[in-house]
Amino acid sequence: MLEYFFEFWWMFPVAFCVCLMATSSSVEGAVFFAPIFIIFFPMFAGVTITPIEGIFLALSIEIFGFGSALTGYFRRALVDTYIAKKVLIFSIPTSIIFGFLAHIVPSGMIMIFLGSLMVILCGIILLTCFKSFPERKDARKFGIELKRVDKLGREYNYYYFHGSFGASWSILGGILVGLTGIGIGELASTSLIVRNKIPTRVAIGTGILIVFATVLPATLVHAYVFSTGQISVHWNILFMTVPAVLIGGQVSPIINSRIDGEKVKFFLSFVFLLVGFILISRGVSLN
Repeated sequence: MLEYFFEFWWMFPVAFCVCLMATSSSVEGAVFFAPIFIIFFPMFAGVTITPIEGIFLALSIEIFGFGSALTGYFRRALVDTYIAKKVLIFSIPTSIIFGFLAHIVPSGMIMIFLGSLMVILCGIILLTCFKSFPERKDARKFGIELKRVDKLGREYNYYYFHGSFGASWSILGGILVGLTGIGIGELASTSLIVRNKIPTRVAIGTGILIVFATVLPATLVHAYVFSTGQISVHWNILFMTVPAVLIGGQVSPIINSRIDGEKVKFFLSFVFLLVGFILISRGVSLN
């Protein structure tokens, strides 16, 4: 029994590092975990995991990791629930609807589309690292002025206007989550940081809430849709990864609150680039 549960002990540090990367940038952990289970596990662990099993594992682990991180970001006052509510009104019902439709859409096409989108988002964020863009006039004219003071006493003042553009990317993110389990985190981070000029720490903390609240119901829908299939639950993998992401989720808000926002933005762009190429390669292999 002990041998079974500790068979993949090395997944503990792997899951911890993946969780730190994901929850420090509000990029879904499933983006990293799904390729690990589907592509690398058969190569290095000698265990074949079907795509459906890999996605279920990745989403299950992500929920624990992002749930843990969310409590940490809330404690540090880095989550703007006003912005999150504006997004979740659209993203949650959309993710549920498209979760039921996921089984009829070619997964390879979705992966290639999402990977290409992330590469584009990487370029947009990198551009903002080297070039300043004027503040949106409609944010001040139509939006609401928001203010936050984090646990370390730092004050954040900004304006937010959701509008039709915000509704559009919220719906698109819900569609992507429903179909693939990923996508809303990347769209949220880029829109909040680049278009709305939300302070990076607040944007990432708010993105964590958006991802968690959108992915959770979509995951339940996926579980229902595939409940009649022959899906094996790899409990020994969950045994090592869930504790790791619970710990990692508590560490990432501490790291995020102490790192300069511009450095986080620069790091975030390269995470998008890496994940984008992983998704494109995975999508090509599925076609």
